[in-house]
Amino acid sequence: MMLKLQAPSRLNMTELDGGLFYRLDFLRPTRSPVQVFLLENQQLSSSKILTEMFRLVRKFLKTYKVPDDCCRWEVNRKRPNSPAVTLSLLRTESDGDELISVDVVPALEVHPSQGWPLAVRNGPDVENWLGKKVRQEIRSLPIYFVPKRLKGRNLSEEAKESWRISFSHIEKKIITSHGNKKTCCESNATKCCRKQCLMLLKSLIEGLKQRFPKELEDLCSYHGKTAFLHTLSKRFNDSMWARQQLPSCFLHLLGALEDHARRADLPHFFVPSCNLFSPAVFPKKALAFLVGALEEQRMFGLPLLKPPAPMRIRSLSADLPTKMSAEKSSRLVSVYSLKKMVVVFAVAGTLVCVLFSI
Repeated sequence: MMLKLQAPSRLNMTELDGGLFYRLDFLRPTRSPVQVFLLENQQLSSSKILTEMFRLVRKFLKTYKVPDDCCRWEVNRKRPNSPAVTLSLLRTESDGDELISVDVVPALEVHPSQGWPLAVRNGPDVENWLGKKVRQEIRSLPIYFVPKRLKGRNLSEEAKESWRISFSHIEKKIITSHGNKKTCCESNATKCCRKQCLMLLKSLIEGLKQRFPKELEDLCSYHGKTAFLHTLSKRFNDSMWARQQLPSCFLHLLGALEDHARRADLPHFFVPSCNLFSPAVFPKKALAFLVGALEEQRMFGLPLLKPPAPMRIRSLSADLPTKMSAEKSSRLVSVYSLKKMVVVFAVAGTLVCVLFSI
């Protein structure tokens, strides 16, 4: 969830790494609310705004009461290099089971009149897919900066206060209006499987991260989304994503991510000069492990995406009292079987919703 802050009309954007991270400076004094986050040299501080965000969120939670007494909100510990303040909704009575988490990200909105930075001024490569008109519309939208510092040690003072350019609002627009004929997935039009493929890839990435938390610490869902956008720009015809072709389309997408990892080359979709799989941001050892993990999933039929095996029913005869009547025993078996059926149908319904929801 973005918390938008309006930038002043005159803002200097200095590239720090080729187009993804920037130093932001005000060119003249301003009365904008963001002036409180300025350093003495007029540089906009990313660390100041994150510190203030944590303070405001904690202050809000002290006075806010969850309508349901069985739940409570908590602020998670700050993750290194993360621009988000994460809130978790937890159960009060249990061991703190997490029901949902929300990332609140402060984002500096730069007015379209300011123009995009030079490294991204041409916009994304979507002409063959969405057309020149859509590409022009995208370039007329505002851009956002989120407070995130560069990776690495011994950073300069300006790098410690860096901002990362964000295109999440444009990515959402592209994925929503994904068809090259501009009618795909509309109410009375042909449905495709693009979104389902992305959802499955995100689920697979999350499963890999849970299974190998240390080895794949640098992997995130954005790597999958970037591979997905590149695939859409190459396989742009709606007929290539027919809903009945979901299995083959997903395997093609999975193969594209595996190929990017094997070549250690995943250009940012909006900033092609920035490689998301470069050794500086994704260690070679971790990348080799990712290639192996993806290959293993593909060869063994994607076990991380399969539903859990049904629980084996134990014989009830050993658990029933010896003097229990046959009629009562039969009734217990029927109730037990009914409960198991409800669980199975619930799991199946959840999988159907995940696979085919729009």
